[in-house]
This record gives sequence, structure tokens and C-alpha cells, in this order.
Amino acid sequence: MDKEHTLKIAALVQGHLDASPYSVDEVAVLSGFKGPEMLEGIARGDARVPLDKVLLLAQALGCDKRQLLVLVLTSWFGPEFVKTVEEVFIGNSASAAERDWISFLREVYGENVPALTPALRRRLRLLASIRADRGRLSRGPMLASS
Repeated sequence: MDKEHTLKIAALVQGHLDASPYSVDEVAVLSGFKGPEMLEGIARGDARVPLDKVLLLAQALGCDKRQLLVLVLTSWFGPEFVKTVEEVFIGNSASAAERDWISFLREVYGENVPALTPALRRRLRLLASIRADRGRLSRGPMLASS
């Protein structure tokens, strides 16, 4: 058992349980568990999330299913396996710059990356259009030059 990732999962699950409008019993049922014992063990770091419960648990907790799946797979199979799976299935579907943006958003927001709403799009466009000074006008938007 990969204790480091099991503890990361425990912290993630416990944080979402604390913020959930549902009781532990309700989250357990929504996740497909027969009772709360397994979920409580996961939240303590004493048990690993069964692979067949990952998506149900993420939905019941309202957390990022990809983040939870990556943590769970890593706890079961190790980081090298997860890296291989990501390379095979994700491949080059996003450019290096796009992956950097995604990594940055996860760094800033953790598992709570906000939806890209029209208001947020407007703010990002505004940021992209701001020029640092007249000397940088020919170099393009500030965000592109950093």
C-alpha cells in the first residue's frame, strides 16, 4: 500500500466529507458501499478506495473525478504506472503550453478549479489584452510574454 497517496486520498475525502451536505452514511450509500465503515476507513487513511467505487465516490463527494482516480491508481499501482497510462491515453491531445495551464490551474485551485464561466472568460481576455508598457506593444499580450 502506498501510504503517502493513501493519506492524500484520506485528506481529500475527509475535506469533502466535512463540506458535504450529506452525512457519512449517505455518502457511503451514494458511493456504493453497504455501510459507512469502508468510507470511514478511507477517510482515516486505513483503507484504499476500491477501483470500482472511484467515480461513484467522486460524484457523491462532489470532487474532481480525475484527481481522485489518479490518486487512487497511484495508491494501488504506483506513479510509474499512472504516468504510463497518462502517456498512452492522453498522449499529445494537449500541447505542452495547454498542459502547463492545466497544471497551473490545479496548483492554484487544487481540486476546486472553477468552471470557465462567461464572466471568467471576459476577465481572462481583459488580462490577455493588457500591455505592460508601450515598449512591449510589439511583443503581444503580457500573458504571452511571461
